[in-house]
Amino acid sequence: MRLLLNIILCASFFLIFSCKNSSNNSENIWNESQRLYSIKDYNNCIVLLTSILDNNNEEFKPKALFLISEIYLNEYQEYDISISFLDLIIDKYQDNDLAKRALFTKAYIQANYIESYSDAIDLYNTFIEKYPQDDLVSSVNYELNELNKYKTKIDQMINR
Repeated sequence: MRLLLNIILCASFFLIFSCKNSSNNSENIWNESQRLYSIKDYNNCIVLLTSILDNNNEEFKPKALFLISEIYLNEYQEYDISISFLDLIIDKYQDNDLAKRALFTKAYIQANYIESYSDAIDLYNTFIEKYPQDDLVSSVNYELNELNKYKTKIDQMINR
């Protein structure tokens, strides 16, 4: 009985210590990836951010996904890849504040880079439905007003 209690105690100590170590490790990796990003070393930054995605600490994963998305969007102009990382945030981290930004950014990419206007309109409307009181709603309304000029063209094409 005493041996079993010691084993459980040691296992609990190891589990707590390894979780704390994982958290510190993720934070260190996050800080280093931000440094690499600031000096425009995007490839190594992505490698480090990917290592955050591979560990068990959930705290830094949405941040890592969002920064990877930003790199693919702004530095490599790989819009579909950027969207795939935004989708991971939207799907897996719905309660995280970055899910809102990810949804907005995805709609913005659809409208301004891919020219998929009807998808952008749908995404912006989804944003308003999900987050009606958010600070980004004014920006969403602005984007929707800009997209209205394409809506007429879209409707005409559909009704042909």
